[in-house]
Formats: sequence, C-alpha cells, structure tokens
Amino acid sequence: MSNAMLNRICNDENDPMLSVKLRCKHGDLLSMQTSWSEHNPARGFWSRPYHEDACNFFRWRDSEDVDIRSKYVILRLAKRIKELEEVLASYESRVESNQVVMKEKKKSKCCKLKLIVLIIIVCFLFLILTKNVKDGSCRCVQPQFP
Repeated sequence: MSNAMLNRICNDENDPMLSVKLRCKHGDLLSMQTSWSEHNPARGFWSRPYHEDACNFFRWRDSEDVDIRSKYVILRLAKRIKELEEVLASYESRVESNQVVMKEKKKSKCCKLKLIVLIIIVCFLFLILTKNVKDGSCRCVQPQFP
C-alpha cells in the first residue's frame, strides 16, 4: 500500500489542517504528508519534494508526539500490511505462471488432437484405397510386361 493511500485512510476529511495552504520560500504549494517512520508513525508534516535547488523546507503538523500505544499499533499494522502485500504479490505471480502453464497444456492438447485427426484421415484413405485395389474397381493402369 502506498504512502498516499495510507495518508487518505488515516487523515480525517474534516481536519481543518488539510485545507491549510502552506508554501515554501520558493512559493511552491505544499501538501500535507504522513510520516510512517518508526519514530514518528502517523504524524503529519509538510515538506518540499527534492529538487535541484535543495529548499529543505520541513514543518511538522503538530508539535506533539503520538502516544506510545498508537506508535506500537500503527507500526505493527503497517508491517502486517507490507507482509500481506508481499504474500498477495507472490500469489499473483503463481496464478500468472499457472495460467501460462495451462495455456501451454491447452495448446499441446490441441496439437495432439490435430495429429490424431490427421492419422485417422490417412488410415481411412489407406483403407479405401486398399479396398478398391482388392475389388478391382481401381482405375489404375495395370503394368503390362513384354
């Protein structure tokens, strides 16, 4: 889950701080982000994205820290989300590889079926031809020897 997605989940839509328009010294409009570090989980801040001019603007949304219990729970949940995303990615790759294998098996079955049909047609033609030769109804020219 991306940080932007976590920000949307954790931010309260009615929070007045979300509508604050904060600008850096270059005049760029900044959006509030959320820290997911071990020391400041779920703590809001504003910062300027990295650019060549290295503005280094940074400001916390609040000056207070998140309580210890919330830090513990949030970090555990973030870790669990990451683990589940990895498991999901693993399952998705397995499903994708199984689909490729199934497609190859289906293609192989189709080729085998075509080969069987071809063999049956050749056998049928061979039987018809041998029957006509035995009956004498074959219009083949008989070789005459001197």
